[in-house]
This record gives sequence, C-alpha cells and structure tokens, in this order.
Amino acid sequence: MPIRFTPLYLIAALVLSLGAASAAGLPLAKKTLSFQNKALDITVAYPQTGNKPLDAVLAEFARKQVADFKTFEPDLAGGEHQYTLDISYDVERNDGQMFGILFTIFADTGGVHPNTDFSAFNFVLPSGEQVFLPEIVDGARGMKRVSDLAIAQLIKTIGTGEDSMSSKEDITSGAAPDALSLKDFLWLPKALHIHFPPYQVAAYAAGPQEVSIPLTDLKGYIRSDWRAPQPSFDCKKAATPVEHALCADLALSRLDRDVADIYRQKQRYADANSKATLLKDQRDWLAARGKVCASGNLVPCLTRLYRDRLVVLNKAPG
Repeated sequence: MPIRFTPLYLIAALVLSLGAASAAGLPLAKKTLSFQNKALDITVAYPQTGNKPLDAVLAEFARKQVADFKTFEPDLAGGEHQYTLDISYDVERNDGQMFGILFTIFADTGGVHPNTDFSAFNFVLPSGEQVFLPEIVDGARGMKRVSDLAIAQLIKTIGTGEDSMSSKEDITSGAAPDALSLKDFLWLPKALHIHFPPYQVAAYAAGPQEVSIPLTDLKGYIRSDWRAPQPSFDCKKAATPVEHALCADLALSRLDRDVADIYRQKQRYADANSKATLLKDQRDWLAARGKVCASGNLVPCLTRLYRDRLVVLNKAPG
C-alpha cells in the first residue's frame, strides 16, 4: 500500500482553523433546569461549553440554586402565592483566554417587591479553572485599590448632587475591599466590571449599579500568577506552620479568605454587643487553630476547622 502524505498547505489550513476556533472561544449550548408545582415556579438557565471543569462549576451552581429555592416549599403549604425563581445569564467574555459569565437572579417570594441578585464567574482557558478577584489583584492590597476606585466612581455617579441616589456611607460599606462585596466581577480584556445588586450600594429604587475600572488603573496590582495561593494575609509575612500551610495550598487559602470576609461582613453590620462577641469568638478560634493544627499533616486538620468555622459564622448575628 503506498504511503500517503498530507499536503503541507492542508496541515497549515488545519492549524489555522484550530487557532481561529480557540481564539473565538468555547462553543455554547443553553441548558435549563426547571421545576413547577402549586407553590414554586423555578427556571434556571446556564450554558454548557464542552470544557469539563468549567461546565461542572456552572452545572453545580444551577443545581444548588434549584435545591436552595425548593427549601421554601414547606412554608407555602396551602398558600395562595406561588414563589418564582428565574435565572438567566449573559456571557461577557469568551475569547479563548478567559470565560466570564454573569447570572441575573430574579426571585419573587411574596415580599413588597421581587428581588434581583447577581452571580459572576471567571475562568482561565484552556484549563477551565475558576479564578477569584483577590487572586488576580494581589490580595488585600489589590482589593483595597479596586474598592477605592469603585467607591470613587459610585460616589460620583449616584452619591453626589441634588438628585443623588445613595450616600457616601452606604457606598463605602457596600463596596468594601473584600471578596463578598466585590464578588460579582468580570475580568474583561481592557476593564474590570463589577455589578452591585439593589440595596448593596443604594436604595432599591436606584436599581442595580455597575462600575467599570480600566485595567490601566490597576497597573502594579495585578498578580503574575493567578493560581498561586492568596489567603487573607500577606504570605511574605507568614511566620507559623499554619500560615505557611495556608500559603502553600490553594483550597486552604480560599477557605481562609472566606472566613476572614464573612467575619468582617458580620462585624460591619452587627450591633455593639454582637461585635464584641464576634471579636472574642474569632480570637478564641484563631488561638485554638494554632494549637489543634500545630504539627503533622496540617491540610486536613485546617480544612475541617475552617469549614466548621464557616458554619458558625454564617449563623452568627450581623
């Protein structure tokens, strides 16, 4: 049988075709989860891209939204009002380098008015790994820079003048330099977009708000390695075995940030008595953390302690 050779121009054409497809981003197929009965009407849309790690995160998000909303059903037995959840999405970036998506969450649970919330996700391609803002902009230092720029922009647009829709205090609180306040971000090729749902930085009547920060304004704050662990503190100052462990494990560093962010958020909105209790409990927990996880394999020990702490903090007043 004669040996067949593929002409070089066909190989070149194939390489160019694959490169163009990669640059164009991931293919998108719309998926929908729905559930309906007398009490609930749920529709959650999300995309499927063919990138397994990315798709797993988005599918889990959709499943969790449905499951969480279903917990309202026992409260509605025999009621006349049907609770509604409708989640749609916009793919804001899909260029072969990153994939960014914003979910808009519309929920009507029988209150004075329906509620709108957001949930944003950013993934690096081609790996499909999710990245978070403190890992992109150099931890606490970068988050303060982003927060300062966002606050200044919001004060200028909705917090000043005779027709202002918010106050400096509300804006400063709602756009604080932590991952919870700035969670709904999209890292675009030339700008960082941050979305704020109603109530976060202004009254409900003002509606949702958005800021756009040119990446040039973040020069010197963007990390070179977004996959390097970034806990709630500066790893250059890590001194204890626990701190070194947090700086060496990506999942642990994220748990550390989660605990720190929720603690700060609880402190921000708690009354004086609750603030004092939270402070004492957090200090006691940190002291216990250093004793319980002082040696040996620290990763499973710290993982358990941080997850338990998150449960406690989420239940705390504030």
